[in-house]
Amino acid sequence: MINHLAKKILVLWTMVSSNKKTVVKIHLNTIIFLSDPPGTPDYIDVTRETVTLKWTAPLLGPPSDVSKLIKCREPVSPPSAPNVVKVTDTSKTSVSLEWTKPVFDGGMEIIGYIIEMCKADLGAWQKVNAETVLATKYTVVDLEAGEHYKFRVSAVNGAGKGESCEVPATIQTVDRLSAPEIDIDANFKQTHIVRAGASIRLFIAFSGRPVPTAVWSKADANLSLRADIQTTDSFSTLTVEECNRNDAGKYVFTVENNSGSKSIAFTVKVLDTPGPPGPITFKDVTRGSITLMWDAPVLDGGSRIHHYIVEKREASRRSWQVVSSKCTRQIFKVTDLAEGMPYYYRVSAENEYGVGEPCELTEPVVATEEPAPPKRLDIVDTTKSSAGSTFTIDIPIKQRDAHRPGWLPVSESVTRTMFKFTRLVEGAEYVFRVAATNRFGIGSYLQSEIIECRSKIRKSEFFLTLISL
Repeated sequence: MINHLAKKILVLWTMVSSNKKTVVKIHLNTIIFLSDPPGTPDYIDVTRETVTLKWTAPLLGPPSDVSKLIKCREPVSPPSAPNVVKVTDTSKTSVSLEWTKPVFDGGMEIIGYIIEMCKADLGAWQKVNAETVLATKYTVVDLEAGEHYKFRVSAVNGAGKGESCEVPATIQTVDRLSAPEIDIDANFKQTHIVRAGASIRLFIAFSGRPVPTAVWSKADANLSLRADIQTTDSFSTLTVEECNRNDAGKYVFTVENNSGSKSIAFTVKVLDTPGPPGPITFKDVTRGSITLMWDAPVLDGGSRIHHYIVEKREASRRSWQVVSSKCTRQIFKVTDLAEGMPYYYRVSAENEYGVGEPCELTEPVVATEEPAPPKRLDIVDTTKSSAGSTFTIDIPIKQRDAHRPGWLPVSESVTRTMFKFTRLVEGAEYVFRVAATNRFGIGSYLQSEIIECRSKIRKSEFFLTLISL
């Protein structure tokens, strides 16, 4: 039986047999029961991932009307106030602020911040920034010098502006003095290594109030003429193009203002051939040999010195002759020299990058030797005769008071082995010394004991005699 809640539908089916000759038609009456529509759905709980709906159960009939569009999300609200607002710097016309993000974002992303200020004696707040600030710091400019201000910051999300966090104290616009500071990041390198011919660039950031003066210097040397320095109020760079061994060393960067100074040092190593060895000295000069000594190069070219190359040349010639190409010490004895011949000498250092600049003696050295000192020095009475044979080379004789420093030349040309001193002070004590000379120089001195002028010898004179070489 069909009532008003049902609807009668006539369905016609046509069946075709497998031989496609027999056609059978079937009539089917279908009854579909309809109900009244349910009540309009309404949501009672919404989360980020679910929504709970409620509606009135229908009797029987057609479906209800479609509900309004619902988005599944957490309940949202404006964010809380920023956690901390502090002043990082002031000047006569500006104040720099920094703050931290709010603990609670209101369920939505923070889209910016609003900064407000007011004069301390007025209390009327006004917005500083026309557009929201994305960063968590801001510098308020164009302020009145010496005035007192209050500041506060609010966070903003899609639900609106949140609560404000105010700077605890009033801020006066005055220049803040601070000692210079050098900003060193995690990538800072104390030692910089560069190959010869390449460039080096040293960068340093700094701060201070008033703005510090920045100075670059090089320890024990002047900066290269190729050094280019660029300095602003907050950083400085030193660039040296086409480096060579002379650019190696210790560089010092100094910033200074009225509140103090600060410095930092860099070490630059240039991989190059070594510099010249230290000054050359010599000893043990004989008729056929000389011993040379020198210091290691100040600039090693960033590599260990393997050995030294020692060369000589006759003063009358321009060509150099290698004496030793593998000298591993800083001393070398040159042999097979022509007696009386003046020679120049030079020494070069070698490392893995090649042979460096030589260090050369500026004056030639003659291959000869100076005379030895006299064998014996005696003081004799005036009545005694001279001891020893005749001495034919010049003998510089000097005397001095035994209780006073310094020597007094007595004679520059004595060809005998005896000399008479006069005009001495009775009772005074004297010391005498004698050296032999030849055309190549003065030999070592032979010194007497302390001699007192007394009556045994005539008051004002006595003889000095010596044994020849």
